[in-house]
Amino acid sequence: MPSISRRQFFALTTGACFYATGPLRAGSARVAVNDNGIAIDGYDTTAYWTKGIPRFGQSGHSVNWSGSDWHFTSAEDANTFAANPHAFAPQFGGFCTRALSFKKIVNGDPEVWRIHQGKLYLFARPVGGEKFDENQDTMIRKAQAYWDTLS
Repeated sequence: MPSISRRQFFALTTGACFYATGPLRAGSARVAVNDNGIAIDGYDTTAYWTKGIPRFGQSGHSVNWSGSDWHFTSAEDANTFAANPHAFAPQFGGFCTRALSFKKIVNGDPEVWRIHQGKLYLFARPVGGEKFDENQDTMIRKAQAYWDTLS
């Protein structure tokens, strides 16, 4: 699958350019990746549930899903994810939920996260998580409405 730059992605999906670092690969499911094409900066997305904290994964425990590589801290975590990726993958492909609610596309920071109603949400900055805590459902609804307009 060809890679496109974030600038190209934003121009195609929003008609505006957003200056950010690293490429974004387009695919059937949009996923926030770093410069190496690793989803959510290489963090183990199962760790939010199993450990209650963000944990950096290892390339030796990798799963390719939705056109991106996802790293995990162990083979067990990789197998858990592979068995049911939708249960563990962050909402909105790991992009910032708050930014999406403002019709902007920004990678989420895996260190700034919330689990709400069994789903993982990432935010670009701590203020995003704080605002999320004030009214989760409204922010999710706005983010989802914008997300659904993206191709």
